[in-house]
Formats: sequence, structure tokens, C-alpha cells
Amino acid sequence: MALQGVANARLLLHQLDYPGAITAKPIARQAWEVSLKQVDLISSRDNGPGIDTGDILCEGYLCRAALLPVRTTDPWDWLAKELPWQERGLRAVLEQAAGRRSTIEVPAEGLCWFGDLSGLTTPGSLPDQPRAVLAGVSLLLVGAAYGPGGIGALLQAELGEAITVAIKPNRVQVIGAGDSLAVLAARYGTTSEALRQVNSELQDLKGIAAAKGDSLYKLAGRYGTSIGSLRQDNSALMQSVPYLVAEGDTLANQASRQQETVSALRLFNPQLARYPASAPLPAGVTIQLPMIGVADALAVGLPLLVPQVEPGDPLPVGGWVLLPPQRGLGGLAEL
Repeated sequence: MALQGVANARLLLHQLDYPGAITAKPIARQAWEVSLKQVDLISSRDNGPGIDTGDILCEGYLCRAALLPVRTTDPWDWLAKELPWQERGLRAVLEQAAGRRSTIEVPAEGLCWFGDLSGLTTPGSLPDQPRAVLAGVSLLLVGAAYGPGGIGALLQAELGEAITVAIKPNRVQVIGAGDSLAVLAARYGTTSEALRQVNSELQDLKGIAAAKGDSLYKLAGRYGTSIGSLRQDNSALMQSVPYLVAEGDTLANQASRQQETVSALRLFNPQLARYPASAPLPAGVTIQLPMIGVADALAVGLPLLVPQVEPGDPLPVGGWVLLPPQRGLGGLAEL
């Protein structure tokens, strides 16, 4: 292919069912070969949605794209020498039910490989290229330079779709022997829950039965999750009781009385999602308070869903995980 010769990186991007939605789920993966050049290094003055301090802003063109299944037993299949390239210069298209066709839209997250593309092998594996760079990536914009028509349509065959991405050098960790969620969380100053939030393959659930003495607090610690996530995954834990707001009540003081967090009260009262924690609530209105407190003993045998991968479980050696954003990288962005 004419464009493939100018590619200097390969991307793996997750295609979502509803891009930008809080509950969006991956429905496919796309592998792209791209030509990129550095535009800027993101400083603490410039970080924001999709970009963090230390990220590298790049612009370029899509050379070719391949559609991959959402699940794989080989985490490096996207680095195989040969892939089912769909069409040069354009995002791959997924044929869905009822004749619906979809493709990658921004925002999209994934991985970037800067290395010798001619050194890739089939089947895919992590190449032994010590000078190569494996990093996280956020797709920020597609088609900005030319757009879908006009000169863009005329030059599409030569250039491919224009893209803007943020390369995230501090976001990917290759899993080594002995690594687990607890080990990675301690090493990188984060939590098992935060690691799950940025790695969809770690979000699967399993069923258990509550044992004697179990509480939300104990289960959250045991399974490395949050009390809010336990409640959201289990309707039985979302039972509530009405409370008539009195003069001077706020989300903050009610959370303190209930030994809850303000976020928990907002979970039970979506209409207060943006209500200031310290602002007085309107007296006389009814809000919902959790029926099951964080330290209350759960009914023995209560069926519950909890994270399948526990904090101490060994992770598959040779795979990879994304790390949560690191916003405090000091002077790196000013070098």
C-alpha cells in the first residue's frame, strides 16, 4: 500500500458502543498504522480532558486500519506483522446488527508502539526492541486538517484521515512475574479500583454469598473495590429510606451523620449530582438515605456480585495494564 511506507507507529484503539458515555463498553478494537510527528509537550498549564502533564501531543495521518475482536487471548495480537487491513487511509468499519455500521469516534483510548514496524512478527508478540517506545494513547481528533469533503476528499487517497493524538508515556505497564493489582497499586501510588476503571478486561464480576460478619466496608477492602461500585453492581445494596430535609441540612453534614460520603448520597439522589456539598438543602424536600450502612452486617447468604480479579491474584505475565492519569509529574513538562 502506498501509505504504509511512511508509517512510524502502530496504535491499538478501543471502539466503544456509545463514545463519551459514562457506561460505554468496548465493542471492537482497531489497529492503525499511522504517520505521526510531535507538536507539543503538555505542561501543567495546558492539561485537561484527554491530556495530562507530561503527555506528548502529536499530529499525523492514518495509513491503514484493521478491525480486531474485542476479546483476545493474545494481548499483543495487534502487533502481528500481518493484520486484516480493511482500507488504506480510513478508519475500519464494524458491521453491527440491524445493518448498523460504526467506526472509532473520539474520545478513544489505547496503546501506541513506536518501533521498527518491519521487525514485527506473526503471530503478534512484544518485539525485543530496547529503543522502541510503548505508551498509552488518547485519540483526540479525526479529520481536523481537511474535513470529510472538499480538499479532504481530493487528497484522502494520498494522505489518509488527519488525526491528533496524545501519547502518554507514563500510562502503560508490562506485567511481570508476581504482579497483581495490589502490587501495581502500591508501586504506582494508586488503588485496585482505579486500575480497574481504566482496564476494561479487569471489570468482570463473579458471584459470592455474604458470610457472617461481612459488611460493605469489609467486602470493599477484601476485593479491592469501592463501596459505591458494590452498591451499583448489586441492586440489593441500593435499598433506601426517605428522609425529610430539615433547616440547615447539607449533603456534607448528612454524609457525616450517616458515616457515608457525599458521593454515596449523590448516588442515592441523582438529582443532587451537581448540588454543592456544603450548600443548605431545601428544607421540606425528601431525599433518600442508604438503608444498609457501610459497617452494617449483611444478611448471611445474601448473593452479591464482586470483582472477579481480586487484589492479590497474579496477573498474566507478559500482558499489559494501563495506569491511571498522573497529573503531578513535576518539571517533566517544562524540559
